[in-house]
Amino acid sequence: MLYEKFKIEKIYMDEAKARNQVLNLLEKNHLTLDFGLEDTVGIYDGENLIGAGSIKGNTLRCIAVDEEYQGTGVLNLLMNELVHMQYLREVNHLFVYTKPSAQKSFQFMGFHKIEEVSGKVVLMENKHDGMKSYLDGLAKQKVIGEKISCVVMNGNPFTNGHLYLIEKAAEESQHVHVFIVSSDLSSFPYEVRRELMREGTKHIKNITIHEGGDYIISNATFPSYFIKEPSEIVKIHAALDLRIFGNYIGPSLGIHERYVGEEPYCETTNQYNQVMKEILPQFGMGVNEIPRKSINSDTISASKVRSFIAKGDIEKIKPFVPESTYNFLTSEEGEKVIHKIQEVKKRH
Repeated sequence: MLYEKFKIEKIYMDEAKARNQVLNLLEKNHLTLDFGLEDTVGIYDGENLIGAGSIKGNTLRCIAVDEEYQGTGVLNLLMNELVHMQYLREVNHLFVYTKPSAQKSFQFMGFHKIEEVSGKVVLMENKHDGMKSYLDGLAKQKVIGEKISCVVMNGNPFTNGHLYLIEKAAEESQHVHVFIVSSDLSSFPYEVRRELMREGTKHIKNITIHEGGDYIISNATFPSYFIKEPSEIVKIHAALDLRIFGNYIGPSLGIHERYVGEEPYCETTNQYNQVMKEILPQFGMGVNEIPRKSINSDTISASKVRSFIAKGDIEKIKPFVPESTYNFLTSEEGEKVIHKIQEVKKRH
């Protein structure tokens, strides 16, 4: 076979020559280099890089094949290597984002379409029953009622603003499903965010807290290397995430309404909220946007709390967070998170 003469090599992206070869190959495929890639491999014909791909978490990214070698088995060779690398890392449930035009190629290699934003992006996974298994697990916690609501939040960390939103939804609903974004890319680790949310809401009896899992996509994990126009990235990410929610997650729990905090400061979150208002009603779900909670005209936000932490103003945090969050921050474990946030600030 033609590709038997090709060689596969790990690419060290800190080596200028190799990095430039990857950048050139991506550019020829109208792609850019994603950030935070964990490993990259290349397929070479002699000294020429003819295919490259990377891994990050449980995703395969920045996959490109030289146009001259497309249809020759190079993509198959590259994907086999990337999947093998993930298996060695004991990551078996894999996801790939691709252009709709490349969907068939990935289907041929055992990937299954989850959702698509028409003409822009397709999200695929290598387990044919991945989504079904996730939904089966959710359905066990389904509550029947005339108004079942949900809240999706990161809680980095859990503040009185988050608590206010959950309490508001709980007062106005028979039951509220609260999803915590579980990708571990925040200052506060997922386990800490989950525990602070559980402690801070234990007085509310009509809520269920869920792990967001792989199907609630955070802005931090959404790849943008195949979207040319930067202004489109937030809208496409939001549309993909909300179509998955509207098509699968909401119906599995019988959700009627999603509560979300009003966002007067962050344009990205505000755009996400606007896309939510366009998409979820298409799936029969309402969106209830709640004004932010304030203290003496000072709006509560997790970013403000992190800003106080970065400056060492721990006492100023007290009015902005539940007692459980404050107690954590003054604990030995909390000091480690505070130190990490302050070290990041020093580097910038």
